[in-house]
Amino acid sequence: MRLRLPFRFGVVTLTSAPQAFVRARIALEDGKEDEGAAAEMLVPKWFDKDPALSNEQNIDQLRASLALARDAYLAAGDNTAFGHWIDNYGPQIALGAAQGMNSLTACFGPALIDRALLDALCRALGVSFYEAVRSNLPGISAPGWQADLAGFDMDEFLSQLSPATQIAARHTVGLLDPVTPADKKVNDGLPETLGEVVARYGHRWFKLK
Repeated sequence: MRLRLPFRFGVVTLTSAPQAFVRARIALEDGKEDEGAAAEMLVPKWFDKDPALSNEQNIDQLRASLALARDAYLAAGDNTAFGHWIDNYGPQIALGAAQGMNSLTACFGPALIDRALLDALCRALGVSFYEAVRSNLPGISAPGWQADLAGFDMDEFLSQLSPATQIAARHTVGLLDPVTPADKKVNDGLPETLGEVVARYGHRWFKLK
């Protein structure tokens, strides 16, 4: 995937990045099957900022994390969407550490597969993500080792959730992002400078990289 504008954060200037695509097929207890999908960019130095690792090594770690999670989920047998995640959370981090991954990198793979599983679950049942969570269709429960959640009624808590009526869009400003017209690089007619972005989209919240 090639970026419209170079994006610099930390020591990395990103102009393109490979993408990972996941397709997950699930079967419900009644035998109904469906597929879900998810995708994410493989961005170097986003999860592991160790300068000793090259960009290619960072990307290879993300691929390895995904492969570990795929193998673990396939070998686990029947489980709920949440059950797959919680049962493999600790083992995934341990397996990743054995391959030199930090915890954040190790959890990249499960996170991407989990998104595909939730997509498949919602498609199979014909519900929105909000409806699925509110009804706790993923089977979310407090893990036994989470002492502060002992006795917590997860179903009751989730059933009381309601979607927000509005959400603030945050604009991330990279270290190379054009701020004034003199800084413009592309001139493709789309908003490019910070002022143009604010004028077009009305952003009021920003993150400076």
